[in-house]
Amino acid sequence: MEASSIFSGLENEGMKTLNCTLKIQSTWAYEPLIIELKPERVVCCMDGAPSKTVNFPGCKIIKLCANTDDSIYPMHLTVAGPCYYTKQNKKDFEIMFRTREQSLLMKLPYTSKFDWPDYRAIEQCPKCCKRAKPSSSKDRYWLVYQVCLQGADIGIGTRVMPRLICEECFELIIDDCCLRVTVGSQTGPEAEVPLLDVIEAQGRITWLKNGHTLEKRDDGLFGAYELYCTWEHFGAFQAMCDEYSRMMQSAMSESGHEIGFRGQEQAPPSTYWEMSQIPTKEGRKCDYAACSNVHGKREAPEPGKKKGRKTRLQECLGCFDTMYCSAECQKAAWPDHKALCKEAQQKRKEEEEKEKARQKMDDEEKMAAALASFVPLSITPQGGGGVKKKKSKIGGGKKKKGKK
Repeated sequence: MEASSIFSGLENEGMKTLNCTLKIQSTWAYEPLIIELKPERVVCCMDGAPSKTVNFPGCKIIKLCANTDDSIYPMHLTVAGPCYYTKQNKKDFEIMFRTREQSLLMKLPYTSKFDWPDYRAIEQCPKCCKRAKPSSSKDRYWLVYQVCLQGADIGIGTRVMPRLICEECFELIIDDCCLRVTVGSQTGPEAEVPLLDVIEAQGRITWLKNGHTLEKRDDGLFGAYELYCTWEHFGAFQAMCDEYSRMMQSAMSESGHEIGFRGQEQAPPSTYWEMSQIPTKEGRKCDYAACSNVHGKREAPEPGKKKGRKTRLQECLGCFDTMYCSAECQKAAWPDHKALCKEAQQKRKEEEEKEKARQKMDDEEKMAAALASFVPLSITPQGGGGVKKKKSKIGGGKKKKGKK
């Protein structure tokens, strides 16, 4: 394989020295692994904002590992989630991911010892090498994180770079990827579930299990930059970087620079992805009566494209029961679905209020029990006697007779 064909054109000389590419090779196959990040205190350093310490609670992340035997540094990708890309996202990434020369022009500090590719590396799809076009349309992308390396006289530098992958290219990468899923714990029911079904059932942010309060579109997607900032603010991004740094340092100390960096810098993977229930979307039809799309099946290709997109059913966020293949189908089905959806929402609201009342009652009972068992300490000195006061000698005593 020629050296020029393995690179995307945005790599600098330091990256080329270590055969670190921004382009997925045609011979690579990807396998999903679940990596567990332990709870820790991490320091989040967002550009332009003061650093802050975050108590990161720990989580599991999905990492796509490239299986390869060639001499190219393998491009492992951590899945951040689906997103859209706007003009404002582009402006934010331009500032956040700038070169040393661009920093001088912007009159902004540049703290890295190494010069890295700018925001264009984020926009460039690692699969087809086409750049993402910022717009407010329905174009969907997947945000992933890639560990990049480069060599220089001062040593070896690392950086975790966000990348945008076309929706179609992402589906090609994970087309046959499945995760071992268990319900509740590793002793619960187990099943092999397609990776996309796991991500969509778990939530749009793969590691955030208990929802979020960030602004999003009606279809549940975040902007690419907002999604990146979510990982930063919750501490997940820094915890991921710290974990990868520890793994790579361990590989270097054991095998030397060249072999260590060439190796699979992976933590021992978790066997299972724990969920509240196993997704059952496979083979299910869109709940809009006039639609015949089936989950997991390819739709008819659009003009100029070889393959159609795979149908991905999404749950109604009101009742969490019905599923639709698109926002258009959901809107068209709303007149017939409205009564059922409102009833399900009201039932869920009543159950939540009952749970809150039960929790409040439990707290009040615990407080009453604590007060009943409280015994105040006596502040009266033991022995019944007080402390005798000594007479002050200042100004007291007999007056001495003075000399006449």
